[in-house]
Amino acid sequence: MDVEWPDRRADVLNGLDLLASEPPTLTADGRDPRWPDLRNAVHWVVDDTWWDQRDPHESIGTLLRNADEAEAVGDVVAAVVTVSERVQAGSTDAVWFADTHWPAVRESAAKAAGLLRA
Repeated sequence: MDVEWPDRRADVLNGLDLLASEPPTLTADGRDPRWPDLRNAVHWVVDDTWWDQRDPHESIGTLLRNADEAEAVGDVVAAVVTVSERVQAGSTDAVWFADTHWPAVRESAAKAAGLLRA
């Protein structure tokens, strides 16, 4: 099944790839030097999709192809939200990457990226 918004899906996939990857060597101010950086990856996967407010199943046909993808991205969003609730607003990327729940973000993002790419 093709999706209605392939460009936005590509942004989600790029965000998932970043979230799944090993944290980089950060800049002197504790920020992620890659593109997309952590801030944009979170924005593309969570904020632009509203999956923290809406069930990802509602995006089947527009951004996602099926229920398996919806469940997988739902797991990623839940993991990201857990970290965001634990760190202070405006925290550096170093604080996000150091959170004890960050490995769950990476693991769920890798699984979701694999499903979206399959």
